[in-house]
Amino acid sequence: MKRILLLSLVITLTGCPGYRDSIPVTETANIRIVQGNVCVTVLPKADERLEAISIYRLDQPDKRTTAFFKPTLTLRSGDCIPVNGYVFAENVAYHFSVKLLSSKKEQAGQWPFSRELAAEFVLQPQHGQ
Repeated sequence: MKRILLLSLVITLTGCPGYRDSIPVTETANIRIVQGNVCVTVLPKADERLEAISIYRLDQPDKRTTAFFKPTLTLRSGDCIPVNGYVFAENVAYHFSVKLLSSKKEQAGQWPFSRELAAEFVLQPQHGQ
């Protein structure tokens, strides 16, 4: 009985954030249409580089498409983030998230050393296009 109690306490306590644990906040990415294509943009800070993207339809979150970039990609403000051939349909709601990584923060042991930015949108036809 003592073992079961001890095991349940260990499992319960190890997964809980502590008093001063900070959970990174998801920031907002920008969406626009460039030459008929979805263009997601972010404002990278300092040495941040693109590590990963994740795209899914809001009605099908279990069919998430994720891509990791090894090596990470350098982004400039206003650059369209690669969608890796993902095809967006009109009148469908999507979630698009981006993970940026700072190698300097990671090497210095600063946390969080990455940021997540996300946007949800619906691609709507404009003027018959």
